[in-house]
Amino acid sequence: MASPDTPRESAARVFFALWPDEATARSLFRLSAEAHAACKGRRMRRDTIHLTLAFIGDVAHERLPQLMAVGDRVVPAAFTLRLDRIAGWRHNRIVWAGTDSTPEPLTGLVEYLNAALAEAGFPVEQRKFAPHVTLLRKAEGELPRGEIAPPIDWQVRSFSLMESVRSHEGAQYVPLRTWIAT
Repeated sequence: MASPDTPRESAARVFFALWPDEATARSLFRLSAEAHAACKGRRMRRDTIHLTLAFIGDVAHERLPQLMAVGDRVVPAAFTLRLDRIAGWRHNRIVWAGTDSTPEPLTGLVEYLNAALAEAGFPVEQRKFAPHVTLLRKAEGELPRGEIAPPIDWQVRSFSLMESVRSHEGAQYVPLRTWIAT
């Protein structure tokens, strides 16, 4: 995190995300080690493993209250996200964990966030939502593809507005606000 003496950036790089509990983060980190053994690359640090719901990008600090108001409008529901497959995208050399069956509460949360973001004048991803957790970047060779056995059952109980703060250690993700499911 930036020190008090460090000048503040003119904009915050922000996104809405699901953040895993410790057990889920450990399971995903172990899975990334297995994938790394097969295809190298750069493993995501355990403290950065997440599932992006809506990437907003650089936003003026004055607009952050608007983003928090978007989150305030959501009434999140608790649900289980079963991560049951591992695969990769060759074009950007990313290995990820995902699901064959997106739970309706996750789809609904993303659709609601996107509608509220668009209404508030923020950019919205136009591609179809593909829930995934990035495990490796810059993977080499044959990328893994198949089932995760046993699957990872992530008990989702909240979502967060996160800021990506760049440092010499890489990106640090700082929660700006978290909303707890009812």
